[in-house]
Amino acid sequence: MVTRTLGQAGYQVEQAKDDQEAADKLLTGLWVDAILCDVEMPRLDGYGFLAKIKAYPKFEAIPVVMLTLRAGNKHRETAYQLGALAYLTKPYDDNTLLRTLDQLIHQSG
Repeated sequence: MVTRTLGQAGYQVEQAKDDQEAADKLLTGLWVDAILCDVEMPRLDGYGFLAKIKAYPKFEAIPVVMLTLRAGNKHRETAYQLGALAYLTKPYDDNTLLRTLDQLIHQSG
């Protein structure tokens, strides 16, 4: 559903089945304007992926939005501490997601 929403809004979407595939794509040259990441993922959770990506200086400026079922403050705080710039919980509102992405992408230049 996220892919469809973003595609209909004009975004080009690149998907990865897990954190390793996403990291591999980034490390082999894929450039993205933003990353959407769930907390629950195969292999490494979203927090681990966020920490892994933010450890590379060339990825520090890429805005990361966590989109997850986990609504607790502890989860939200952890995501922000690791470098996420937004934290949206499912079910999410399409307009909120699109507005958040637009703001973060334009802020990051």
